[in-house]
Amino acid sequence: MCCTRILPVLVAASVALTGCAEDSPPAPAPVIVSFDDGWGQIFVANVDGSGLRQITPTVADDMSDGRYGNYAALSPDGAQLAYTRGGRFIDVVDLESGEVRTVHEGGSQPVFSPDGSTIAFTSGDRISLMNADGSDAHVVAPEGSGVRFSPDGSRIIFNVNGYIVEMPATGGESKVLLRDQFWNSDPAYSPDGSTLVFSSNRGGNNGSEIYSMPAGGGEIIRLTDTYAVHPQFTPDGSRILYTRATTLSGEPVVDISTPNRAELASMNPDGSDQKRFTPRSITAQYPSVGGGSDISE
Repeated sequence: MCCTRILPVLVAASVALTGCAEDSPPAPAPVIVSFDDGWGQIFVANVDGSGLRQITPTVADDMSDGRYGNYAALSPDGAQLAYTRGGRFIDVVDLESGEVRTVHEGGSQPVFSPDGSTIAFTSGDRISLMNADGSDAHVVAPEGSGVRFSPDGSRIIFNVNGYIVEMPATGGESKVLLRDQFWNSDPAYSPDGSTLVFSSNRGGNNGSEIYSMPAGGGEIIRLTDTYAVHPQFTPDGSRILYTRATTLSGEPVVDISTPNRAELASMNPDGSDQKRFTPRSITAQYPSVGGGSDISE
């Protein structure tokens, strides 16, 4: 399901201490969340919702604006952000310096590999990969969208016409993980690789909800009762961020035909403790999470 307009989101201080045999362990990189607002701007915030800031320029409400940004994706270390600009360029911005570089033309929906060396993306109706600097772009799957990497980077998972497919990241034979009479999309693995979360219209409402199942197949568990898509785990696996639709007054909706706006929410992996992540003052969709790793890695 496409939700691109759900609207009608070291200083390395090395202190030598006399008699100390080991340096202090490096601090983990802060966990941050990126999203687009559905109107061409991309934002990042800390994982607790603080520190909200706009990354891309403000554009007119017009997708023909060449600066229009969406489909943001953070690098694993949270230092860089890749996004689609103008519907066909993939740009990468360094979040510390603000430097922006265009790494590919003719692609969309970029996502970094777990080691940050590779970007997978959609090109037309195909799945392609390239080095993070834009070199060696090549098609690995003849059809698909919404690609994500497995936690070890060896496989990619994506949607093909409503069913969920996995294949080696280097290309090769694909494997269908979920195919039934429902539309299933937005697949993403938990950090330990044991669980797959996805959106599906199997709930019988006029929209989609988020579900989970074991990565190897098995019981499908419903996590949300209201319209929700784009699930993404935090790096430690403790929370799932996702896009949900709410009424104009802020209540989650079941039927997408209800006048609505988009916001980010988060929940526990079992679907409990669902709560708003982004403020009501801004619309938000397509979350991506980065950081939380050892900054020396």
